[in-house]
Amino acid sequence: MTPIEILKNNLLGESITFFSVSDSWTLYIGEFYLVAQNIISNDEKVVEKAINDSFELTKHSVDKEYISKSAIISSNMRKEIVDIELDNKYNLTLKFELGSDLLIPTNEDIVDWQWCINKSGANPYSEKSLLTCFWEGEIELNKE
Repeated sequence: MTPIEILKNNLLGESITFFSVSDSWTLYIGEFYLVAQNIISNDEKVVEKAINDSFELTKHSVDKEYISKSAIISSNMRKEIVDIELDNKYNLTLKFELGSDLLIPTNEDIVDWQWCINKSGANPYSEKSLLTCFWEGEIELNKE
């Protein structure tokens, strides 16, 4: 199976039912965890401005970018994933019903792995993952 076939076979038609954030993002989708270094939405700036304008506490937050991203991920919870795209650099896009998208990019330079899917939510060095994207254009499939 190709990486896109694996992703579609395991995530398409499912939804996010749980997520957490720490040094990375963890989305529980169906029977799998999608663990990512970053998650991007086209709506981030609008959501960030709305929250910052109405919630003073955000000005003193350490990880300010987590606030708008968490709101966007929360708004996509329990929405069906209707399409998945994987470009030639392995940037992963989840497309949800009602037209929203989440992009999991492959250009985070602070680490050597970008995203993975597995059954535990661990990083790919703690547990073999079904798929692990390392740098742009580099993906590893676990054939076990």
